[in-house]
Amino acid sequence: MDARRRRSLRANGLALPLLLLLLARSSAAHGRDLVVAATGEAALQQPMIVLDIGERPSGASRPSKNALEDLADDLPVIAILDTGASGHVLSQATAARLGVVAEPGSRYFETALGGTHAMQVSRPLTLAASDFDAADDGRAPNRHRARAAYRLAAQRVLLNDAPADLAALLASPGAMADVAGMPLIRERVVEIVPGGGDEAVAVRLHASAAGLGVDSWIPLALTDFAHRDPRNRGPSPALAENPLVEGVRLTLGARRAEGTWLLDTGAACTIISTRIGRALGLVDAVGAPARRPEFTLPVGGAGGGHAYLPGFRLDRLAVTTADGRALVFEHPAAVVHDVTVTTAAGATLTLDGVLGMNLFLPSGTGLTLLGAAQSLPSPFTRIVIDTRGERLGVKRR
Repeated sequence: MDARRRRSLRANGLALPLLLLLLARSSAAHGRDLVVAATGEAALQQPMIVLDIGERPSGASRPSKNALEDLADDLPVIAILDTGASGHVLSQATAARLGVVAEPGSRYFETALGGTHAMQVSRPLTLAASDFDAADDGRAPNRHRARAAYRLAAQRVLLNDAPADLAALLASPGAMADVAGMPLIRERVVEIVPGGGDEAVAVRLHASAAGLGVDSWIPLALTDFAHRDPRNRGPSPALAENPLVEGVRLTLGARRAEGTWLLDTGAACTIISTRIGRALGLVDAVGAPARRPEFTLPVGGAGGGHAYLPGFRLDRLAVTTADGRALVFEHPAAVVHDVTVTTAAGATLTLDGVLGMNLFLPSGTGLTLLGAAQSLPSPFTRIVIDTRGERLGVKRR
């Protein structure tokens, strides 16, 4: 046998083991996908932050009435940390308690789950934001005053004029919520620690993501949804871009759908558009359920009121991670509803979907006013939102 043939046989002999090794590595890489078991229909908690109003406009503080009311005025605000909010929002009750006033004649149309809602815009404020830790669980907010707070100067916040009475609380608690939005989140790295059992979800603000270990990062695309409505009047509120997750893939039986979704820490449930719902065979051409819903959820927004939306279990929801793997949610629950926003260019856009906190935080199924029939822990021990690095990190439990 000549030397050339011997070299050829040796090369061919190496080819098969090398191919098998590459296939094995590919299979192993696929096996390292982050797979999450079924989560609940809606989150049982939301990520919160502590807000303090620092410098207020001259004359904003209401006159002293009695020691109890003066003490209440000094308490900070426990606000939802909301990546779906382009700006900050104070409820009617909180603005009145803290003496925060609007610019005369101001008006800004904000888009929420329930549609577009007109709000007033405050005079410039200084906001001080600090951590919300599980050990505090909201019952002793004054303890936050001893902590270092991140200060945001010259912030104009949206003032919600939706009713703030008991009836409004029962009909639409979202209208009474205070919200810390993207102008804060873009400045800090947010660490969310779901905890376990009855422990409250902790939220911590960091200067960087250094030391915050995660299993994988998911790329985020920041998009400007500031509402350039011609009906807006007066100064604009402080606004910042919102994070989108591209290439969200859904499977239901033999049907497939893919789209770009909003990462919304203020949304208790996951939402798919009617277009995506039609592609999966869940709704018909006019958006009515094409099959019997597996559950319904009351979903409201900042404007007050709520609607019961049809909910379904999908087979699979997956997103590609920065290292080429996939974060996979098995049998995720989602409701069908269109969330339409306006881009910076003035065009209207209906989101393909909203990644809600039922996928990330403690969640429940069979929800009623009395609670959840079943509670499920968070599948993660840490969630990191690094909007400056345009990425979302997760560490699986």
